[in-house]
Amino acid sequence: MGLSGRVIFTGYRDRDLPEVLAALDCFALMAAGSDESCRAALEAMAAGCPVVARRVGALPETIVHGETGLLLDDERPEHIADALEAVVRDRERSRAMGAAARRRAAAEFNPERYVSDVERIYRTLLDRD
Repeated sequence: MGLSGRVIFTGYRDRDLPEVLAALDCFALMAAGSDESCRAALEAMAAGCPVVARRVGALPETIVHGETGLLLDDERPEHIADALEAVVRDRERSRAMGAAARRRAAAEFNPERYVSDVERIYRTLLDRD
């Protein structure tokens, strides 16, 4: 183990989030949001960051293991460190994961898609009456 380079720990960021995400080699998230969402992971993916995350909440539906990042079954520090190291040590794979993450975020999690999905749900519900 032992990652060389800087590790940035962030809390909630609003003013400088794009700059922080642009500076990252990898984004780690070990818990889904309070509503089981994963907005932080989506923001990182949209910025082209590969994501290392726990397999909780909506994260397994957001991150494609081995393609846009890595999913972990637990949060043991040694497993997290191994996953982060695997991503940052292989720069070519890391860049490919980041590019795939950006494409997935743009294609699957955009406002137009959300609107379309919500409209479809409402139409299905309205057609029941």
